[in-house]
Amino acid sequence: MRSLLFLMAVGCADKAPTGQSTDADTASPQAACPTTFSYQTDTSPDEVFLAGEFNDWEASSLPMEEVLPGLWSITTDLLPGTYPYKMVEYTQWSQGGAELWTCDASSPLIHCEEGTAADLQWSHDCQLGESSCNSMLVVEDCSIPRLEVDQITVDRDAGSIDLSIRFVRAIGGAEPDTLTAMVNEVEVPVSAVDGDMFHVELSDMSAGRHHIELVAMDSEALSTEALSVPIWMDEWSWDEAVIYHAMIDRFANGRTRNDSTEGTSIPITDYAGGDLAGLEASLPYLDDLGVNTLWLSNPQAGPEGPWAGSCNATYAGYHGFWPTDWDRIDPHLGDEAELESLITAAHALNMRVLIDWVGNHLHQDHPALETWPQSAIHDQEICNEYGPDGQLNWDRIPESCWFTSYLPDLDQTDPMVLQTSIDKALEWAEHYKLDGLRVDAAKHMPHSVSWNLASKVARKLEHRGSGFDFTLMGETFDGADAINAYIGENQLDGQFDFPLYWKIREAFVYDSASLRDVVMTASTMKDRYPGGRMSTFLGNLDVGRFVTDSAEGTDSVCPDGEIRQAYPPSFANPYDRLMLAWTLLFTQPGIPLIYYGDEMGLPGYNDPDNRQPLWWTADVTTGDADAVAEGLDADPARVLRGVKALAKARRDHPVLATGETTEWWADPMDEPSLYAYSRSNDEDGVLVVISRWNDAATLSNNLEFAGLPAGALYEDVLTGETFQADGDTLTFDIPAMSARLLLPQSRSSY
Repeated sequence: MRSLLFLMAVGCADKAPTGQSTDADTASPQAACPTTFSYQTDTSPDEVFLAGEFNDWEASSLPMEEVLPGLWSITTDLLPGTYPYKMVEYTQWSQGGAELWTCDASSPLIHCEEGTAADLQWSHDCQLGESSCNSMLVVEDCSIPRLEVDQITVDRDAGSIDLSIRFVRAIGGAEPDTLTAMVNEVEVPVSAVDGDMFHVELSDMSAGRHHIELVAMDSEALSTEALSVPIWMDEWSWDEAVIYHAMIDRFANGRTRNDSTEGTSIPITDYAGGDLAGLEASLPYLDDLGVNTLWLSNPQAGPEGPWAGSCNATYAGYHGFWPTDWDRIDPHLGDEAELESLITAAHALNMRVLIDWVGNHLHQDHPALETWPQSAIHDQEICNEYGPDGQLNWDRIPESCWFTSYLPDLDQTDPMVLQTSIDKALEWAEHYKLDGLRVDAAKHMPHSVSWNLASKVARKLEHRGSGFDFTLMGETFDGADAINAYIGENQLDGQFDFPLYWKIREAFVYDSASLRDVVMTASTMKDRYPGGRMSTFLGNLDVGRFVTDSAEGTDSVCPDGEIRQAYPPSFANPYDRLMLAWTLLFTQPGIPLIYYGDEMGLPGYNDPDNRQPLWWTADVTTGDADAVAEGLDADPARVLRGVKALAKARRDHPVLATGETTEWWADPMDEPSLYAYSRSNDEDGVLVVISRWNDAATLSNNLEFAGLPAGALYEDVLTGETFQADGDTLTFDIPAMSARLLLPQSRSSY
C-alpha cells in the first residue's frame, strides 16, 4: 500500500494567475486558485524561492516566507492545470552567493525531462543542489466542491465498513446539503451531516468486492465529482495470485455477430473472432483451473484496415496495442456493457481483474493527435533501426523511439501529455472496477509515468484504511537491472521476471542450464528484486510457445520471409518438459502467469503465430478444466490436469510461494539433471522432485533436515501415488523426464 502527502489548492480567486497552465483545455475560463507551497529545510538559507513553468523558471521572482524555523511558504494564484516546479535556496556569501535548486520531497507528482528512461540508477531523492526531476502540481478546479476520504474502518470478520467523508467547499461556496452513497449501484443510508463531515455505516458485507461511490451537493445545488472507494472484504495477498493472460480476440468466440476482419494479408494477423462474451462464458473453466487473477488484453478500439508489419505481411490491431480511442471498446470484441458484465462475473468468483494499459504511444488515427501540438510526440526514430553511433534505438533512445511508423511515441516530458495519459488509465480503473494494470513498455517511458501512476492510484483508489491493494505490473523486456529501475515504493509494484524465463528455457528446452541453477535463480527472486512483486512465466505474447521451441529447437516464425504456422508436437517429450517447467514455476516465489493456452501446450512460433486462437485446440466454454481435458489429445490433457493440480496445491499450501528452499537431493554431476528440494516454514513442508534423466531412478533421503515431517504419508499431487516415510527416511521412484510434488497427508508414530 502507498502512503503519500498531497499538495493541494486551498481556494479560488477571480484574479489573474501568476503563471499560465500548460493544459489549454482546462486553463480558461476557470478562475485562478490561491495555491500554497510549503518547503522544509535544515540548511538555514538566507532566502528560498519558488520557480516553475508558472513564472518561466525565474529563480527569484517568487520569494517564500519563513513562517517557522526552517519552514518556508508561499501562496500564489494558479489556473487549474498542471505545473512542474522546484524550490531554490539562496545563501549570501561575503562576496556573491550560492543558488541551489531542489525538488519538493512532499510532492507526490513529478515531471522528468528527457532521458531518465535509460538511467538504470535513477532516483528522485530531492537532494539540495543535485540533479533530479521536477516536482509537479495539478491544480484542480476550486470553483466546485469536492469530497475527501477522512477515515475508513473495515472489519472483515464482522463484515462491516465505516466511512467518514469530508466535504470541501468551493471557494466562497455554500455549505454541504446532501450526500448520495451507492454501494454496488444500490443507494444506502447516510447519517446526518456533522459540520462538513458525512458518515456511512455498512454491515453484513459479503466477502467479495464492493464498490462505493459517493456524490455530494451543496445547498446551492452545486455537485461534487464522484468519489470511488473500492473494497475487497476477503483476506487477500498478491502472493496467492495465479494470473491468466487472456488475449480477448484469441480466447473464445461468444458472439458471432461481431465477427469481422480488416482485410490483412493472412488470417493469423487479423481479428479471429474472440470476444468479451466468449471470455465470460469461459470463467467456469478458469475458476476450476485455479486462476484467481484475470489479465485482459487492452479492449480499447483499434484502427480500421490492414497495416504493414514484419514477415512481408499486413496486420490488424486485434491485440489492443494500437489504440485509436481511449473511451470506446473495440466493436470486434463487444461493447461497454459486455466488459462490465465480464468483470462483474469475474469478481463474483473472487477473481482480481487487470487490463493492459498502453501509455507509451498511440496509433496515428487517434483523435487526440488532431488537437495536441506536434510537441506532444517525439520525432520519429524507429526502435528497431540503428542510430548514428551504430546502437539500436531500442536501447539508445528507449524513451523516444517509435515501435513502428504509425505508432507515434508520446512525449511525456510535456506535462499535459503526462497528466492526460495517466488520468485516462485511472478513469478506466474506476469506471470498470479494475484491480490492477499491466503497464506496457515500462522502460520506454520516463520514470515520471510509473511514479505519478502509483501516486494517483494511492490517492484515487487505495484510500487509507480500505485495505484495497491495486497492483501495477510493469513489462520491461530486459535484464534485472532495467526491471529493478522501475519498481519500488514510489513506482511499479512489480514486473515480469524475464531473466528467470530465459533460465527456464535454458534448463527445460535446451538442457544448457542445470536444474540446481534454475531452482536457485527462482528461489532468490526477492534478493534479485528486493522491492518488487514479481510474476513468473513460461511464455507470453512476445515469445514463441514452449512446446514448439522444445520440439523444434526454434521459434522463428518466418525463416524464409513468410509467416508459418506451428502444429502440436506428435511426441510426448515437449509436453514432458513443459510439465517440468510448470512444476518449478508453481513451487517457487513469485506470481505464476499462464499465457492463454500454455496450460495445455498450445503450439506456436513467434509473434503472430504464438497468438493462435485457443479454440483451434480446445473449446473452453464447455465446462470445467476436466471437461475441457476430455476433449484433448492425451499429452495436452495431462498437462492441463497437471497445471490444475499444481494450482490447487499452491492454494492449499502457501509455503510453495513463501517458504524457504532446501536442497534435498541432487545427482552427482556438476550440472544436476535430477534435482529435489523442499519448500518449508514453521508450519508446513513439501517436497519437489524434477528429473531430466532419460531413465527412472529411486531416491532416498532423510526428511527433518529439510523441514519435512517424518513418519508422514506423502502424496504426489501430479499422479495420485503415495509413499510412506519410514521414520525420518523417505524412499520413492521417479520416472524418466518427470516431476513429483509430494505433499504430506498424515503422520504415523515411529
